[in-house]
Amino acid sequence: MTQADESDPSVLRATVAFFRLLAVAEPISFELWKTHGLTLGQVRLLQRIRSQPVVAGDLARELGMRAASLTRMMERLEAGGMVERDLDRQDRRRILVSITALGLETLGGLDFWRKGAVARTLQAMSQAERDRLSTTLEDLTERLQAQDP
Repeated sequence: MTQADESDPSVLRATVAFFRLLAVAEPISFELWKTHGLTLGQVRLLQRIRSQPVVAGDLARELGMRAASLTRMMERLEAGGMVERDLDRQDRRRILVSITALGLETLGGLDFWRKGAVARTLQAMSQAERDRLSTTLEDLTERLQAQDP
């Protein structure tokens, strides 16, 4: 696979498309903050721990975050009563992060995931289109996370 240089029109098209997507996502993010006091990152964290507690270090890796950033996010969620942190009984060096009843209730009230414009648009696409989109966005995310900050 050859690398395109910055003058390649496809690089400009992809860059413009990416920032247009961000511009569409920004109002969704703002509404989430306004109605629930949550960021998209906090929602991702809550969704990840919804079914079972997760070791904090593993959670940071899975979410592509530095440990210090995850700690600050967990402190805010803990102060809001949505998560709890406990020492792992089998390995006291590890911290387990779990969701509280309030965290579950809050996630259940986030209708925009299931009923909002994004969900409706994705439902209108074919499975093949959704699969291509998912693969491309996952690849882009992994490549961006691999870059130096």
